[in-house]
Amino acid sequence: MAVDPHAEVTMIDLTASATAGAAARSEPAACPACAAPAPEAFIRLAGLPVHGTAVFTTPDEARAVTTGDQELALCGTCGVVFNRAFDMSKLDYTGEHEESQHLSPRFAAYAAELSGQWVQRHGLRGAHVVEIGCGAGDFAAELLRAGVGTVTGIDPHFGPDRVPADLAERLSAVPAFYSPWMVEPGTAAIVCRHTLEHIPELAVFGSDIMAGMQAAGVPVLLAEVPDLGRILTDGAFWDLQYEHCSYFTPDTLAGYLSGLGFDVLDVRTTYTDQYVVAEAAPARHPAPSGEPGPAAELDRLHLLCEGFATHTLGRIAHWGSWLDDRAAAGERVVVWGGGAKGLTFLNMLRDHAAAVSAVVDINPGLQHHYIGGLGLPIVAPHDLVPAPPRTVLLMNPVYAGEVRSLLDELGLHTTELITV
Repeated sequence: MAVDPHAEVTMIDLTASATAGAAARSEPAACPACAAPAPEAFIRLAGLPVHGTAVFTTPDEARAVTTGDQELALCGTCGVVFNRAFDMSKLDYTGEHEESQHLSPRFAAYAAELSGQWVQRHGLRGAHVVEIGCGAGDFAAELLRAGVGTVTGIDPHFGPDRVPADLAERLSAVPAFYSPWMVEPGTAAIVCRHTLEHIPELAVFGSDIMAGMQAAGVPVLLAEVPDLGRILTDGAFWDLQYEHCSYFTPDTLAGYLSGLGFDVLDVRTTYTDQYVVAEAAPARHPAPSGEPGPAAELDRLHLLCEGFATHTLGRIAHWGSWLDDRAAAGERVVVWGGGAKGLTFLNMLRDHAAAVSAVVDINPGLQHHYIGGLGLPIVAPHDLVPAPPRTVLLMNPVYAGEVRSLLDELGLHTTELITV
């Protein structure tokens, strides 16, 4: 029997700090993608730092980070999961932020592979591309290396000073929020990677993307987001970030794009099913907007969301007990991953973090700084050598091979590597 997607699921409230539990729950909100009334949240993660990429120079500064709640609700109409407690005013990007993953050989290889595929599949060699939400410009540079002629990178935090000197004539920085008029006529593709999940007004933002493409005659949109299905199935609560206010599966991303007036050319999971990639073209005969999502996907998501809360409780209990045992044994643990995954994991387990002495990251922009919430130091891999930890707890298993190799190169053969 099919599950009623509008039925309430059991909400589990998880608190990351002693004071957050008293915070008032938000009033019901509408789905940001289709405007359907929001159901009750299926899980609430309270008191988590709102920034996963912020760089803090002192422990006190890191501990004073602004916190917020995630009340995740499943839209019973379109299947988008969103944070109904999201408050954009809590986010402050005026300070230093570091989000680049391209220092990882594994991630850099993936980015090069994806950019090469898009260049080949959509005839982008020598063409002009606009990337909305380009971050530090790393993927824009990959597109240029793959054969794209020129790229305009649009992001409030991407200024001309961040453009590499060798790309200055081919990569233009627009340090602003996206508007349709920014898409130049003759643009061959719009790229929007790891941006949609940050958007609280999906319908408005998507309409603006379509307006820019139609006005400039752009034939294809190339998008990528985290895969919600993997997060729910794996109980990967550490992948839930305050900055991510909207979550998709392949089917719900396709439905969102179709509702905006796109023909979805392809949608698939990539990077060991961690991401969803979609390629879409403005439709000649758009389907009516606001159509319900596929019943089978809504049923599946309802069951996954119901199970996720319980799965998350089990995961937190497991890792809390594991960390307590390490602390009791006097064993030193470090967490590998100073970005948003490590931040969420550690803050949800802050009452069990006595064994964790540091966070490790290969990104020099994070090293010798402190992770938000707990204020633990972020160190470089070679900083582990003088006092080797008993265990490295790796936040993303996709990097297990390169991390093990790096530990061995540093002579840390007896340090065990465990993935969450």
